[in-house]
Amino acid sequence: MDLRIESFSQHDGPLEDYLSLPRRLENLTDEQADAERAGTTALLNPKSNYYQYGSSKNFIAYRGDQPIGRITAFYNRLIRDHRSRYGLVGLFSCEDDPEAARGLVSLAASWLSDLGVEMLRGPMAGDIWHRWRFMTRGFDTLPFPGEPRQPAHYPELFTKTGFAPIRVYSTKRITHLPLVLSRLESAAEQNRKRGIHFRRFNFDDMPAEMQQMFNLCLHSFQSYWAASDITEQQFLSLYSRWFKRIKPNYVLFVLDREEAIVGMGLGILSPADTLNIKAVAVLPNQYGFGLGQAIAAKLYRDAMDNGVKVVQHCLMDPWSPEQRWDGGLGEVTREYTLFERAL
Repeated sequence: MDLRIESFSQHDGPLEDYLSLPRRLENLTDEQADAERAGTTALLNPKSNYYQYGSSKNFIAYRGDQPIGRITAFYNRLIRDHRSRYGLVGLFSCEDDPEAARGLVSLAASWLSDLGVEMLRGPMAGDIWHRWRFMTRGFDTLPFPGEPRQPAHYPELFTKTGFAPIRVYSTKRITHLPLVLSRLESAAEQNRKRGIHFRRFNFDDMPAEMQQMFNLCLHSFQSYWAASDITEQQFLSLYSRWFKRIKPNYVLFVLDREEAIVGMGLGILSPADTLNIKAVAVLPNQYGFGLGQAIAAKLYRDAMDNGVKVVQHCLMDPWSPEQRWDGGLGEVTREYTLFERAL
């Protein structure tokens, strides 16, 4: 059947067809599908704080009356690059249909080009605070909460539309926990002498704790590649919802001698014998003291005390310090790729 592609804004168009595609194409559980739908609906809501500094356009592909693919083009005015102006494409979901994928990307690129964009980057749903990257290795592994995961043909379709890999992230699986912990202990001891100590996230006071996390992340992630700012209201809406759904088991704030929060660590048990270290954040004025390693050491110790047998260092940038913490004892089991192309 002939291919037809419709475009629409958040105020009109075939939103139900758009929202229902991932459940059908990605074999999601009811819980996963409901979470994906809720997150997408919140992001595309015209009242979302994203639209204070960004804009977007949705595209959906049909063969006959059957929706077979979707994509959203995002123009985030807070994302800048030293060479080019970037547009983003994300929320991609598509049957293994190269013609449909090319049509979707072509129309998204055309809309962004009219805004003066020179380069495309994706998949990225508006910014790195939302869904981004495709899994490109590790489809035979069990997913952990918050991991990018989609059918294997999605990145293949992206390359057929002119995208090329620009950066590859990885997750390492570590079973030699005492050996890796021993490598982290010197940094932990150094920071103990500096007066660094820890407290757990207080889930009974979520609003205040999430505000503390926002203040920390806003500063600690400023230098992150492809980062952009996020409003406090948007951060609180996004991560409060995520925390309530995921219920992470290991969330630590790091305090200095004056009781100021200077870092955090976040880990999730899944399955019960595996700790997935999802985030280690440190304020820029704390760089150079090995504080990230000290946070990891605390997470390792607490997990081992509770019978954890495996630790995974998740979603690491290829040049991040976390890549070296295991001293070669870990095994890369999954990779995730961000793609880029010129207009």
